[in-house]
Amino acid sequence: MSDDNVDPAQFYTGLIAELYEPLASGIGAAEPYIEFVRRHGEPALEVCCGSGRPMLELLGCGLAVEGLDSSTDMLALCRTAATETGVVPVLHHATMQDFDLARTYRCIFIANGSITLLLTDEDLCKLLSNVQRHLEPGSALLVDLDIPNVAALQSAIGQFKETEVDGVRLRVGMTGLEVSEDQRNLAIELCYQRIQPDGSLETVTRIWHRRSWNLDQFSVVLDSAGFSVIEATAFPSGIVQVIASVIGYRQV
Repeated sequence: MSDDNVDPAQFYTGLIAELYEPLASGIGAAEPYIEFVRRHGEPALEVCCGSGRPMLELLGCGLAVEGLDSSTDMLALCRTAATETGVVPVLHHATMQDFDLARTYRCIFIANGSITLLLTDEDLCKLLSNVQRHLEPGSALLVDLDIPNVAALQSAIGQFKETEVDGVRLRVGMTGLEVSEDQRNLAIELCYQRIQPDGSLETVTRIWHRRSWNLDQFSVVLDSAGFSVIEATAFPSGIVQVIASVIGYRQV
């Protein structure tokens, strides 16, 4: 499998960013995040807000939520979607590991398995340190854990998902897969295509690097970083939604 050496934080750029929402299959409903923010307070921050789902729905409900993402292309799409829906988001451009904002929040959330874009425990610890510095006392963090089904992924190699928008065919398919020995690190080769009515083709093939943590593994890192799990909810999609509170910082 070849790799174009794209930084994992910059996977969602260009054609891939443009095709993300039309082809997305893993975007959950906004209700759990609306409930989380209403329960734990405002203002809130969504880390890895991407093109605006679910953040824009929370803004539409009148909640004070800001967004942060590492992809300028995704943030541009978010601004366009916000204009169309009549909300005005506050957006920040930074990676999960390195953001440094001039304010604190009552709660922070990372939705739709975006935590898997962190490829090491060290990066996860950096994220948690950042989160802790940006949370007010007594506030909370929500993270969606996504543990890929390796067997299902292997059986899907060569298959494409397709949709059509205004006569333009949009396709994405997995063309390769490499799995670490412990099955926690994946390198998924994805091919994105946009086919115009006249048959002209745009295509991008890129490696999507992911790392997974199950609830026990994630809880250990949370505890080391000074967080305590409040609750964990498993969804039929395979997502395990973890809510944690700050209990104090311990160097990791």
